[in-house]
Amino acid sequence: MRARHFFRAVILGLSVTTLSLAASADVAGAQSFVEREHGQIKKLVERNAPAAEVTKAIDGMVDYGEIAQRALGKPCPTTIPNCTNHWDTLTDAQKTEVTSLFKGLVEKKYRENAYKTRDFDISYRGAKEQGTDIAKVRTEAKNKTKPRDPAVQVDYIIKSNGSTHKVVDLVTEGSILSKNYYDQSHKMLTTQGQGYDYFVKKLREKIAKK
Repeated sequence: MRARHFFRAVILGLSVTTLSLAASADVAGAQSFVEREHGQIKKLVERNAPAAEVTKAIDGMVDYGEIAQRALGKPCPTTIPNCTNHWDTLTDAQKTEVTSLFKGLVEKKYRENAYKTRDFDISYRGAKEQGTDIAKVRTEAKNKTKPRDPAVQVDYIIKSNGSTHKVVDLVTEGSILSKNYYDQSHKMLTTQGQGYDYFVKKLREKIAKK
């Protein structure tokens, strides 16, 4: 009987260890992904690569479909426990249109920020699990030309699917991208006289704005 309990304890211990290692591997994989992909984008910017190359590298890093869903309340931003799921009210055609527009908006913002921070040193401050398939990778950006300026903290929210990793959200100095997008989207979609067409119009204007 004692032997049976002993082996059961050993098996349980191995199972827990295996699960812990698997979780650690996911977190480590998320950080390696950010270091590799962000490093590639930074190198492209530093050597003045064509904008199309920078955009292609960004596209390989970001899940625009997930960002579009989060911007419309699926799932709710972590700081808004009960939000409106606007995403599921859209038709398939509208979902495709909105995803394309958020792709254009995020591409533009990410590309602009990449060029603005070309003179910054990036350090990676570790990663933590945020859920079964979500990890947060913390980074700090320090301006090499203005060493007295405080470092800017940027957290990459990474969703993993096996060995595949993608950015699905960003937190810059505590400001959550998905919450900002949700707040703006929700207001336009629920304000009388605005609605979906107005929302799409404003997204197009943001993308076109120089």
